[in-house]
Amino acid sequence: MCVSTWAEIATALASWALVCVTIWVVRNQNLLTRSNLCASLQLQMEEKFDNPVMLAERSKLAKQLLSDAPHDEIQEGVMNFFETVGTMLRKEYLDPDMTWSAFSFFAIRWWSACKHYITTERARQGNDETVFEEFQTLVDRMYEFETKKRKIPRAQLEPCAKDVTQFLNDERKLV
Repeated sequence: MCVSTWAEIATALASWALVCVTIWVVRNQNLLTRSNLCASLQLQMEEKFDNPVMLAERSKLAKQLLSDAPHDEIQEGVMNFFETVGTMLRKEYLDPDMTWSAFSFFAIRWWSACKHYITTERARQGNDETVFEEFQTLVDRMYEFETKKRKIPRAQLEPCAKDVTQFLNDERKLV
């Protein structure tokens, strides 16, 4: 082989290596950007859950459920919040571990507290199982995490009526 052929081969290999490194850098940069966006979105959702507007909605819903308010008077803001969290988790906009850490306790208890309302609303909407479906899926995923982390079956993790009432009493006092 002549020198120019070796030079061409070396140039081609160097170019190929540069392309590979560039692809690797771009891919890792995209993963880092995605991770940063997920963490930022997670923090925004946590802030929203604890902001004064949501605290008032949580308190109001707790009062409504404790007083057996008529179905049409029940506010759905808290349920809609968990519906959004569930959608974001399913679409992988939120990190599962961070979501479990931040929302599992509340999602599970709010689901238990609102289950009768949601069942009734689904029936009123022509047995539409998609009503608060993302909220339900979120809770199911949170139970999966709980059972793995705590090594306890779901049945033992589900809050009893007394626990739900105590939770609602605590939420009622938020504002």
